[in-house]
Amino acid sequence: MALDDVLAHLTFRERFTRRRVRFERGSGALVIQVEGAPDSVRQWFEALVESYRGIVPVNNPSDVRAEKAEAAEEGRDGGAGRSEGGREDQEALVVEQLQAMTEGCGYGGRVAHGLPIVFPRFAAARTALYEWQPVPTQSRPRQIGDLKRQIREAITEERRQTLPELRPRIDPLLEDPYVSEGMGGLVGLLLKMVNAFRFPHHRTVRWYGTERFPRQRTFEAVCEQLERLREEPAKAKQLLLVEALLADIDAHYGIVRRLNRARRPVLLLPDVDTVPARRIIRDRLIAAYDGESRGLRVYPVVVTTSKPGGANPEEGAGPPVPPDGLAAALRERFAERVRVGEMRSLGDHTPLPSRLVQVTLEETPEPLPAGRPGRRILGPVTAVVTTLALVASGLGVYYGFFREPESCGRGLQVHGAECLGVSDGSGVFMPGVKGMPEVFAQIAEQNRAVADKKHATVALLIPMESDDPAVRRQILSEVQGAYLAQAGANGADAAKPPIRLVLANPGRAYGQWKVTVDQLARQEPDLRAVVGFNLSLTKTKEALAYVTNTLKLPAVASVVTADDFSNPEGREKVPFPGLARVVSTAKDQARALLAFDPGLAGTETALVTDDRPGDDYNRSLRDAFTEARAAKGRGGVQDMRFESPGVEEAGVTPNEFEDFAGNICRSNARVVYFAGRALHLKLFVNKLATTYCREKKSYTVITGSDATTLDRRLDDGHRVLLQGDPGSGKPSVTIRYAAPAHPDAWSVELAKWQKDPGRKTRRPPLYLREAQDAMAALRRDITAQGGAIGDVYLDDGRTIVTYDVVLTASRALARAVHTSGQEVPTADRIRKDLGKLNADLRVRGAGGWICLTNAGNPYNKALSVVHLEPGSKKLTFEGVAWPTGRAPAQEDDCVIPAHP
Repeated sequence: MALDDVLAHLTFRERFTRRRVRFERGSGALVIQVEGAPDSVRQWFEALVESYRGIVPVNNPSDVRAEKAEAAEEGRDGGAGRSEGGREDQEALVVEQLQAMTEGCGYGGRVAHGLPIVFPRFAAARTALYEWQPVPTQSRPRQIGDLKRQIREAITEERRQTLPELRPRIDPLLEDPYVSEGMGGLVGLLLKMVNAFRFPHHRTVRWYGTERFPRQRTFEAVCEQLERLREEPAKAKQLLLVEALLADIDAHYGIVRRLNRARRPVLLLPDVDTVPARRIIRDRLIAAYDGESRGLRVYPVVVTTSKPGGANPEEGAGPPVPPDGLAAALRERFAERVRVGEMRSLGDHTPLPSRLVQVTLEETPEPLPAGRPGRRILGPVTAVVTTLALVASGLGVYYGFFREPESCGRGLQVHGAECLGVSDGSGVFMPGVKGMPEVFAQIAEQNRAVADKKHATVALLIPMESDDPAVRRQILSEVQGAYLAQAGANGADAAKPPIRLVLANPGRAYGQWKVTVDQLARQEPDLRAVVGFNLSLTKTKEALAYVTNTLKLPAVASVVTADDFSNPEGREKVPFPGLARVVSTAKDQARALLAFDPGLAGTETALVTDDRPGDDYNRSLRDAFTEARAAKGRGGVQDMRFESPGVEEAGVTPNEFEDFAGNICRSNARVVYFAGRALHLKLFVNKLATTYCREKKSYTVITGSDATTLDRRLDDGHRVLLQGDPGSGKPSVTIRYAAPAHPDAWSVELAKWQKDPGRKTRRPPLYLREAQDAMAALRRDITAQGGAIGDVYLDDGRTIVTYDVVLTASRALARAVHTSGQEVPTADRIRKDLGKLNADLRVRGAGGWICLTNAGNPYNKALSVVHLEPGSKKLTFEGVAWPTGRAPAQEDDCVIPAHP
């Protein structure tokens, strides 16, 4: 087989040839180097370019001036004084020639009737490594933000080249009345939505975050990695450029193009023996094939030229082969690499045969025959390929959607980067977190103990994974609280039915809730309640609506405090039928806090609020604080708004907080309302404490219950910062909020009551005694565990609240047994009885009485006012606050008024 025939096979120029020569995906690609007399090689090379241009994507090397490379080589060898400049010129020329290759194989070398290859990954790397110049006076977050912007612009500009080709095809489709009005306009709406929500940089950033810089999930993290790479040697940067270029080519050839045998691109690098930059690119391509680019599905055909022996590979060179022996040589080289690889795995040190195959061109070849196949062939072969494409697509759908995903524990599966599923305790989420395997083992033991009895299953639905140590501790606390309530409900003298507790992970920020809830419904026939719901997000609301409306299961929510997570009172139709909540809403929390400390109402204030869409906690807290400020008459300074990228993502918020701190300093505000998540609260108070402000000695920051993880997020350095230094103009910062529970609440309140001289002869009210008894019982249960469930931390209130959540579900189950006469009542019966848990049927929780209204809302639920003093390592409990402004009267006994 002649040299030109081999290249035609490798590029799929002749698309339907059988028994073709091709690259093997498992072994990677090879580079073909044609060697011979300069005139003969040049004639063959020019004929090759002429023959392939317009048929396959191919670059035109004549577009790059080789004299620059020669000048760079002279500079490199011209003495010590010029060596640095020579290296810089050489590096710049490598980038220039790579850029010319992308332009040639892209829009400039596009094939007839086809879309050009675009190179967004290459554009991002080129911009980050060579074009972007950081401003020295900017802070690092601002520099990263500027780099992010420039990368996004480079990617958008690169992808913009396809728009002139796509627009004439898409616009008629969007404007066609038969399409746009199909299914009542739904088809047209979907097409327009797909067109509107295209994010050109998403796939590029995802490649960097998963393939090139694993586990760097955010755009900012990718930018930081690219920024660090700028300081690496030229070889590392050039290798990244080549890897990005190859990844862009691979991405262009998706499954449709591969099945349709779309013609592969050709990368031409002539005269690698005399142009060092081209030789560097050749060597980097070989290194990439042996490294990060080994697993690509599609490789370009790389053709280089040289005089005989003028540019041998660094190692593993084989003897040159004649043109008619190239096909056999390619197969032999692949096989030889496999054999040597197996030998090396056994300890042999033989170098791998090079990926470079040298072909000797001994005489001027005959010109390529005119009329070689270039047009698309229509007929039976095309029909067969189309049929195969449909079959392959069906197999792809099967393997993509119906094949069992990888397991990450018993009952758990890997979905993307997360471990999702439903565990009965035998499969452990975050097994590396101290305490998680222990408490899961105890849950599994409880479940085995009730397996042979009639029981009810209760599912704890909360995100079970996080990278943040504070959030991991919070998750552990909630699982411990659920277990302690289960153990109590399954005690020897406990009411029926016993509880089987399962732990369901809906993904981070409830992003995969549908997968997990559907698994729950399938595998748990005795499921009677779903509890948890600990983040006030749009996805959480979707999950809650699905559980209560579609599955028609009762639900008990913990710390979702947004107002739209509650059912309105006095309505027959409610958004979440069968929902019970054990924590007050953000509005009730703000009302309780102001009632506890009326002095806040007369203070000049500022409001800092996160406007990120989809976070109902932030919105609800903002609305409550805005209402509280408006009621004071003097509203203080105008609102300061920011938009964070996510619950656990900082983005550029520290930069914005720096501006906010300066504005607050210049105002009269000494009290700052903060409507945002704990991570951003930590960043904000740090900026507030480190911003010079001689006018203020201290600040008080008022926030919501998400701050329960704040003390775990602050290290010793942060606590020192919050102490401030008023003498040098740095104010101290105190954080204050209404927590859903605190372990010292009832003992302190009971001591206050008993110390009151006017109450010495009276017995403490029932709400104090019962809450204190419940808290004491919880402490005894924890002590009885003897560390079997890990260290239990009560100060953040999460263990207490989740304990009360499962306790409430248990009380509803026991009540439904009584009203239905069944050992395991139906879910519908439980839903009907939830709203009756008040008065004598109240839930005597460790966090205080839970008196549920008909709508499932906790009436006048106690809140613990706490603050974190500057420099303190422990939350300080101030007292119990009540949304109605007063504690239950002696005669109230958890009776719900007519209009709660």
